[in-house]
Amino acid sequence: MLEQIFSSVARTKIIKFFCVNAQEKVFVRELARRLGTQLNSIRRELANLEEFGFLKSEELNGKKYYYTNQDFSIYPEIKNLIFKALALEEMDVANRMSRIAGLKLLVFTGVLTDSPASTDVLIVGKVNKAKFDKYLGKIAEGLPEELRYTFLSLSDYLYRLDITDKFIYDIWANEKIVVIDKISDKLQAKRFDDFNFKHFRPEK
Repeated sequence: MLEQIFSSVARTKIIKFFCVNAQEKVFVRELARRLGTQLNSIRRELANLEEFGFLKSEELNGKKYYYTNQDFSIYPEIKNLIFKALALEEMDVANRMSRIAGLKLLVFTGVLTDSPASTDVLIVGKVNKAKFDKYLGKIAEGLPEELRYTFLSLSDYLYRLDITDKFIYDIWANEKIVVIDKISDKLQAKRFDDFNFKHFRPEK
């Protein structure tokens, strides 16, 4: 969608990067490496975006660094468009991930929700990890750091939940997006049934 608006894949990646990382300064080669795009394309689009007014640059130690011009008159509108598009992309990716066989729980947290949790994506179940790679890579595009994700078996997750493991507690206690959860309702129902059986079994 954004490629159609900005008419260039490289330009879209750059605009997305500098909206997400508005406080960061990067030089050309570093940006090309982080975006996985050819150096010449990055250099050309950086020059275009600086001339347009979206970016600024400065020389440091013999290198030219680019950064977001947050005073640019239409920067708020561009940023709003980017973040709306990112949200739609994440929803689409999340929907595709939720269909993977064996998945019991999928939670977005950490950097994706501005949470202090020590992971960004929690995946519980007996799943083919390779199938998640392309989706996780898509979500990670434009993030300032490498996406952190955690795979847990159902038994490991339930054990951690039962002992109030800090890792799991931090996920549930803070901002999160629960994409799919096939565990909690059944778990609560089971515990409720157990409680009734142990304490309220009617006398014969």
